[in-house]
Parts: sequence; C-alpha cells; structure tokens
Amino acid sequence: MELFVKLSCDKTYANPLSVLMEVVKTEISQFKLVMICSHELEPSSFQITGSCSDHHCPIYTAEEMLNGSPDFPILKGGFIEQWKMECVPREVTRNHHQDLFQGELEGFELALVIPIWMGGEVERWIVLVDYKLVSQGIDERRKAKLDFNKLALLINYALTNILRSEQKRQLDKARLWIDEELQEISRLQMLLLPQDSLTIPGTDLAFTFKAFKDAGGDYLDLFQLPSPDDSPEVTHWGGIIADVTGHGPSAAVEAAMLDAILRTFPGNTESTPADAANYLNENFFTRRDRGKFVTAMLFVYQSDTRMLRYVSAGHPNGYIKRDSEIIVLDQSKGIPIGVLPDYRWEYKEFELRKGDILFIYTDVVLETRNSRGEEFGEVRLMESLLAAPNCPHQLIDHVEQALLEFNEKGELMDDLTLAAIKTL
Repeated sequence: MELFVKLSCDKTYANPLSVLMEVVKTEISQFKLVMICSHELEPSSFQITGSCSDHHCPIYTAEEMLNGSPDFPILKGGFIEQWKMECVPREVTRNHHQDLFQGELEGFELALVIPIWMGGEVERWIVLVDYKLVSQGIDERRKAKLDFNKLALLINYALTNILRSEQKRQLDKARLWIDEELQEISRLQMLLLPQDSLTIPGTDLAFTFKAFKDAGGDYLDLFQLPSPDDSPEVTHWGGIIADVTGHGPSAAVEAAMLDAILRTFPGNTESTPADAANYLNENFFTRRDRGKFVTAMLFVYQSDTRMLRYVSAGHPNGYIKRDSEIIVLDQSKGIPIGVLPDYRWEYKEFELRKGDILFIYTDVVLETRNSRGEEFGEVRLMESLLAAPNCPHQLIDHVEQALLEFNEKGELMDDLTLAAIKTL
C-alpha cells in the first residue's frame, strides 16, 4: 500500500527505470530489467529503450523509454507481432525467441515478459532476466508462487503514473513557454503605445491601456504633427484609436501590423484622417483573406482653425466634454478597415473650444455588462463623463472605476483603451 501511495504522488520522476526497479523488487529480489518498445516502428521491429539492474541504472527520460528514440538501434524480431496480439505475461526462452536475446539481453537464456497496456494497445514490454526464480527452474518457481498477473498489474500501474507525471511535466513546460511568449508579445505591444511621458504643446492628455489576457487587439497612438509653414504659433496634432476583432496574441499581431502600415503613410500638412484611413485599408489586405477587420477613429487638430477633423471606420462615437455639457461626435458612417479594399472614407469636422476634452475609447466601454445582463451603454457613459472632473487624468480614472463598479466582477471581459485630450 505504501508503494501505491508513493506512486500516486503528483511529482516528476527523475529516473523512471529506478521506479520500475523498486516496483519489481516487491515481488522479485534479483533481476535485470529491460524496456522494449515497438511504438511507431515497422512491423517486427523493436528498440531496447532502457536497461537497469542493481549494479547499474542509467537515466532515461520517460519520453525516450516509452516512445523510443532515434539514438537507439532498431532491432528485428518476428515475435513482436505475436506479442502484440497475446497481451499476457509470459516466460520465453532463447530457443523460441532467439531474436530477443541480443543487445542488452545477449547471453541470457530465459526471460519473463510483462506487456504494457497503453491506449488499448500493447506496443511496449518489460523484460526481466537473470533472477533467482528463473535460475532455479520451473518447479522451484511454482513453489515460490510468483504471481505474474500481480506483477504485471504493479508494473502497468507504475508506468501509468510515470506517463501521467511526464505528461504533466511537458504540459507545465508548454504552459511556461506560452506564458513567456505572451509576456513578450505583451511587452512588444506596450512599445506601440504612446510613452507615459508624452506631452503635446497646447494639450493636457491622459490615456490607459489594459489587455484582457496579456496581449490584445486594442491600438492607440497620439502624436504631434508638423505645423503648416512651420509656424511656431500653430499646434498640430493627431491620433488613432483602433480595435482589431478578437482577443489575444493574434489580435496583438494585427495591431502591430496596423502600426507598421500607419508609419509608412506618406502624409503631409494637407493630409486628412480620411486619407490615412484609405491608406491603411489599401495596405491592410493581404494575398489571402485574414478573417480580421479593424474599427478605428482617426483625427487631427490644428490650433489656428480650432478645427478637429475626424473619421470613424466603424468605431464607437467619440465625445467632447465641454464644461457641464457632453457633445457626441457624429459617426462618419464609415465601415471598418479590412472589409472592402476599394472603400473610401470621408472625414467630418468639429470646432473645439479652449478647455474642451476629446474622449475616445474602445467598445468594451459600451458592451460591459452587469449581473443582470445590462450593457453599460452610451447613456451611462455620458452620465459618467458628465460627473467626471474636467481633468483628462481624473476623467479616465472616473470612467474606468464606473465600468468596474457596474461590472461587479472587478475585471472586464475585453481589452480596455481610454484616452482624453484637453485643448489649452
């Protein structure tokens, strides 16, 4: 019973062969153990994938031992096909299984073969040789009443737990690799965001980005643009907020591609957000359908005209907070990027006043639900903006807190991006 408890422990076995040795010793005192495997080999072929005795027990991985390895020689033996069909322990002799007694089994005359049952098939066997009961002959073995079936069950139970332990080890290793890759993708995505220290003359700005699962499809960029005629009196800035369909690493990769395309846009002081949207759309398409599209809002502002030019590509409405008033920017009827390659967007204009705050966001704000299945929606968002202080940083914090309180779970079920830009 102590052995069963030990084998049932959730741990990784450093040397699986030594575990099998310990199991066999509960029934037999002196022996040599050899593991044979025909898994995924040609008919009548096998490998010796492990050999162990009291005097020498090398370390093989469970993967090597149970599935073979290119490093092990492939041996031939017609008996293998018979063994696959007769799934019972047996004694074999050199006279009837001469092909077996080669390699690690060279020089032996008699062996006990224990089949290993995995996935309803027998492709692996434990071979025990050179132990007292074998050397004593058949009559003496019968007196000792060695229970072959009990030994077979013990060995199969041990190997089942070794295999389970190996699968857990590989799963943990894969999870660690995935976690590390997700963290790296998340790190790279953070590099696409504006720097926390970003400042644009004539503005006070704030933003936040939180991925739903390490990495996501939200994208935000805010930047200063060249002033017309290089006039130091004119402030010219712009930005884009976008949301790639889906979540996780694939959406993050699409967002990175969006960033790369945008940075090649050959714009000038006369370019409009519609020009940028058209350029993004033209270059977003690849030779094959990617099955993705992007909602986006692009905008530019010029201080001498006080005019905000913007275009919406299927993205939620932006808002202007003007003192105790909330103004909805009419959506410019555009479809998302990546739907039709020849589509052309048109921009709209809105005149900003000193102290106005442009608020932009991704769709999780509107789609966040409470325990009753109600969406946060536009009405609650406008109420939250109205109740927020006229400070971009405090406004961002206020909206995020309102979402979390409404959601009642302490976390949102999608990527969250918020930005607020105040004209000074």
